[in-house]
Amino acid sequence: MKKLGKKLASAGLIAGMTMSVLTGCSSANVNATVATMDGQEIKLGEVLVALRTGQASTESYLGSLFGDGNIWEQDLMGSGEAYGVSYKEQVMESFKERLILEKHMADYGIELTEEEKTAISDAADQFLADNSKEVLKEIGADKDTVSRVLTLYTIEAKMSSAIKAEADTNVTDEEAAQKTIEYALFSTANTTDEEGKTVELTEEEKEAVKKQAQDTIDLVKGGEAFADAIKEVDANKTTLTNSYGADSVLSEALTTAADQLKDGEICAEPVETENGWYVVQMVTTFDEEATEQKKEEIISDRQNERYQEVLEGWETESFEINSKVWDKVTFADKFVLKSEETEAETAEAATEAEATEAAAETAATEEETETAEAATTEAASETESETVK
Repeated sequence: MKKLGKKLASAGLIAGMTMSVLTGCSSANVNATVATMDGQEIKLGEVLVALRTGQASTESYLGSLFGDGNIWEQDLMGSGEAYGVSYKEQVMESFKERLILEKHMADYGIELTEEEKTAISDAADQFLADNSKEVLKEIGADKDTVSRVLTLYTIEAKMSSAIKAEADTNVTDEEAAQKTIEYALFSTANTTDEEGKTVELTEEEKEAVKKQAQDTIDLVKGGEAFADAIKEVDANKTTLTNSYGADSVLSEALTTAADQLKDGEICAEPVETENGWYVVQMVTTFDEEATEQKKEEIISDRQNERYQEVLEGWETESFEINSKVWDKVTFADKFVLKSEETEAETAEAATEAEATEAAAETAATEEETETAEAATTEAASETESETVK
């Protein structure tokens, strides 16, 4: 699972966060040492600012997706552990990474300008002014801790840009080439009746489904548009459009058939799969827009790989977590964002890396489901369903 970024690491965003605390019972000693890295002490208050601001934005975003239940006790990641556990691990890991980046600023000639230092100070003041004393106490925030967190965020952003700039951004058309197809599945998958029993199609019914697919092909060959032909054969069926390249995750049978087609051509006969027949038409054998998007994706992957490669090369001599302090940090305190505008911004930013991953996975799942809804509905348990990009 890739880290998709830590966009909460923005002084402007955190400064704009106005929170309220619904329940507060924290008695944490914010000056306690929660971890040490190569002899450098990390105070609990610094980590709490990162964790609690992330908690507030995560609850505002993921809470709307998963209901009013305690998301921190749910296994959102499918890892077998509560989300709160994995979230805390990621927050601490992210803090460790920022400290490592800080130690290596000189390697990339990175320094904070006076303007950046002033911006950090102003952002910290704004954050403290926007939030009540109750909230600030619960998250362990004062001018020094907030400024420290924002400083690390700023360093992280500058170091990330410098490291990623080393990645190779030269991507050829051949590497990124994308074809675009339009297709539909005429499913023969088992269905379920009103009593919940599995219903298999008879051979005659399967042949009837295949005939629908062939009728569609004949209509397109006769001059009808693909979508119109589909609707004429089955008014409830929806067509899908997808782009793919050398690393296609589409059905092998589908791409093999599509690769035989020229621009505008439709398959001569239905493409048989375990769960039915596909009808596929080649929109274009070289989609310029999709290819450019793929180039950007490849470059982004290279940049992220370079970033992780450099970061992993800077191993610390030691990193020890004080479990007596860290284990006392729970999600019993509940925070909410007051501003709807801030809430939307924070949802887009998706807080810390782990929250970003969870939100991204959820969004990706929703996108796949929405885009492939027709095929999924028709082929309930289809093993060849595609992940749509």
